[in-house]
Amino acid sequence: MQDELKIQEVEIIRRIIFVCTGNTCRSPMAEHILREMIDNSEQMDANNWTILSAGISVVKGVKASDKTEEVMSEINLDLSDHLSRSIEKIELKKDDLILTMSRKHSRFLILDHPNLADNIFTLKEFAENEDEKDIEDPFGLSLDFYRDTRDEIESTLTKILQKLKDFDVKEKD
Repeated sequence: MQDELKIQEVEIIRRIIFVCTGNTCRSPMAEHILREMIDNSEQMDANNWTILSAGISVVKGVKASDKTEEVMSEINLDLSDHLSRSIEKIELKKDDLILTMSRKHSRFLILDHPNLADNIFTLKEFAENEDEKDIEDPFGLSLDFYRDTRDEIESTLTKILQKLKDFDVKEKD
């Protein structure tokens, strides 16, 4: 019930920020996959959405990991221009939806930004996944683990896309 109330409070969201640790694997995957999903959706206007990614513990300006670039190129998404950025360099607003890759990231952000607590979810929480709340970090693991991570993010975003379509429709009403 409380999650349902939180979700209702973020119905005017137009900027989505994906957050992971270093902004070189999971969050850039999510950023590019969702952007592509919205671009390909006949029911959504891509101009209504700003999709970003950032990290909590970032070395500024680092490219996406080679394995991230490779598994994303397999689904025709190019991350060669991606450069890591810190969440601290983004002015977070009350109308942002902040989707983290783990509960640890969410807790960190809520402690830093308690006024935004109702807008911070793990990716899986927002998709209302009851089983698991975290997307595991593939950093330093096998290419197959990166693929599994990409596929997990993509399937979770497919569930979230319907909610975003609902936000788009409510805004037009």
